[in-house]
Amino acid sequence: MVGDTAEKSNAPKIRMSELDGLRALAILFVMAFHSWYFLHYTLPSMEVFLEFSDTLPWIFGFIRRGDLGVDIFFVLSGYLLAWQLFRKRMKTGEIRVKSFYAHRVFRIYPLYLVALGLAAIDVGITTDMLGNLLGYNIWTTPANIIIPWTWSLSVELEFYAIVPLLILLIRSGKDLAIMTTVIVLFTISWNYWILSSYPQIATHSFIDSLLNGRGADSSTFYHLLYIAMPARISQFTLGMAGAWIVLNRSAFLAELSKKTVTILTVLIILGAAFPLTYNPFTIVSGWHASIIFYEILLGRTIFAAAIALMIVLLHAGRLPTLKRVFSSRLLEPIARYSFSMYLFHPIFVYIGVVAFIGLDKVPTVSILQYIGVAIITLIGSMLTGWITWRFIEGPAIRFGRKHFR
Repeated sequence: MVGDTAEKSNAPKIRMSELDGLRALAILFVMAFHSWYFLHYTLPSMEVFLEFSDTLPWIFGFIRRGDLGVDIFFVLSGYLLAWQLFRKRMKTGEIRVKSFYAHRVFRIYPLYLVALGLAAIDVGITTDMLGNLLGYNIWTTPANIIIPWTWSLSVELEFYAIVPLLILLIRSGKDLAIMTTVIVLFTISWNYWILSSYPQIATHSFIDSLLNGRGADSSTFYHLLYIAMPARISQFTLGMAGAWIVLNRSAFLAELSKKTVTILTVLIILGAAFPLTYNPFTIVSGWHASIIFYEILLGRTIFAAAIALMIVLLHAGRLPTLKRVFSSRLLEPIARYSFSMYLFHPIFVYIGVVAFIGLDKVPTVSILQYIGVAIITLIGSMLTGWITWRFIEGPAIRFGRKHFR
């Protein structure tokens, strides 16, 4: 690879504790989001749920966009997998595709099979299981996603299928720039095509369409703009680009002036903060309509670019304060158990709802009840994560690494 040898000695070490912290933040976002969203099942109507949501203090405003935690996972996946494969090629001159896929299988499927087995107790064993196992269920109909929130896992599996090929195509900075540009433009073009074909879905965000009873619009949005691989692939690709830059341009990153780092930090804040804090109204009019359109068209790509840039600066040691925060030992176990927490946390959302609200419909819920649900979700998910890591995930990962080097 062009430039690999010149800067190999300057590349950061393989340990990435700061990225563990970012992974922990991602799963906390997702759990906060679902702890909020699932509360609508306890209330008499969507209007009441929206009234509750509007009473949340500003500091809790991000939970309505907590699903962006999945976007962070996608950027991290692109970065970490590309980092491993680029380093392997730098050291050996090749990529061991068989080992790559074997490691992914033993990382994902043992616990995923357990989750699908538990789901089968409720829905039975059907042909839809195959679509979930192979990750093509997101191309058929959302109803075929047996565990609804595992749509993201299907997107991940599709990315795993093509990432070695993408790595092989990148031999220089020019190759990287071309590939990244093409894929980002592809995502934006896909989004524009869907918005042009279904202009009504640009008047509401996905969540607000769903909560406002616009079932057909929310279904279209979900299927074509939320879980579709074309709408998500740029997030992985931007992560991959970040990995290449850190490995091949580490000296350049080390020489960035403080002013340049400050400017880049401002760009990160702008790119990440707006999607996280802008909560669109249920009924959109005036200038909000334009914001919704462009947020759907570009928002997730800009957010992913901001996260990828933050990862680059973190891993290159150019954001030392943030790196210390993300490297906290308190966040490490959350990051380690994040896959299990993602798969099983809705079980504990339900338990939290029963504990703090009950099974019957209630006139309203309070912020304290929401916090209680979120705490139960976190504690229960971490306990489950500890168990599954010790008895399923950890042994499976070690087996894959031992037998497929």
